[in-house]
Amino acid sequence: MTEEEVRIESKREIYDSFPKLVVYVSIAILIYLFAILVFIPLGHGFDIAGVPTATVISAIAIISVLVLLWRSSREIKDLCDAIGGLIAVNVGREGASDEEVAHYQKAVKGIVYVFAVVITFLFIGSLLTEISEGAAGILLILIFLWAVCTLYSSGMAISAEIEATANEVAQKLEKGVAKKEEEY
Repeated sequence: MTEEEVRIESKREIYDSFPKLVVYVSIAILIYLFAILVFIPLGHGFDIAGVPTATVISAIAIISVLVLLWRSSREIKDLCDAIGGLIAVNVGREGASDEEVAHYQKAVKGIVYVFAVVITFLFIGSLLTEISEGAAGILLILIFLWAVCTLYSSGMAISAEIEATANEVAQKLEKGVAKKEEEY
């Protein structure tokens, strides 16, 4: 793709995906707020076959929020690809190659995914503690391990671009020095 094609496609994806993401996240937040502020407090003191109603409501809220966030994951991916493409075109080396665009997209996706999962845990974790504090703790540890691996992978993608840019600059400097030596 040419730089202009990457720029146009990236902007189109942002205009397409961002509103959908806002709707999904807003619905998830509303479900969370109603669950945590209204239904779970109302459910305390009630049991269904020995299972506390607040626990059942928490489980339903967790599943609902996860389904909405799963649906929004495609929009998040599209937005990350668009942002990565725009970064490659505007910040990267001259003539953004497909490889360069892919590196920036991978880096952006990794960082945004970590933020998205951490924010999701902030919601899910408070609901999960209604069911089991141990499960919430184990989930947090697993998220941390995944975040370390994902951030490392994102860093390596950026590192590849930094190395390529440094090589490009070094070659230009070497040509400039060689040209000056020839003139003398």
